[in-house]
Amino acid sequence: MPPPSASAANGLERLLVRLMGWLVWGTLALMGVVFALSLFIWLSVMVLVSLVASLVTGRPAAVTMLWRRYRDMTRQRWPQRQPPSATPRADAAQATGAAAPTGVQDVRWREVRDAADGPPRS
Repeated sequence: MPPPSASAANGLERLLVRLMGWLVWGTLALMGVVFALSLFIWLSVMVLVSLVASLVTGRPAAVTMLWRRYRDMTRQRWPQRQPPSATPRADAAQATGAAAPTGVQDVRWREVRDAADGPPRS
C-alpha cells in the first residue's frame, strides 16, 4: 500500500493534468473564435469597400456580380422536367438512376440507309 502522502500528491498531479488539458483546449477554442471573428470583420469591411467603390465608379459592386452569378448557377443547376419520350425503357432507367451503368440512351427512331444505296439525297 502506498504511503498517504504519495496518494495526495498523485491526486494533485491528476488535477493539474486535467487543468492543463482544459487550458489547452480552451486556448485552441479561443484561437478559433478569434480567427472566425477577424475573418467576419475583414469580409464585412471588404463588402463595404466594394459597395462604396461601386458608388464612386458607377460599375456594379463585386458582391452584386457574385450574387448574380450565384443566382444564375442555381437556376441552371436545378433539373428541368423532361417531357416523356417514345422509349419507355430509357425513361425508366433514367428515373431509377441506372442510366449511366446500363448505357441505355433515349434516342429518336430514324431511317438508316444501307451503304449500297449511296449517299443520302438532298
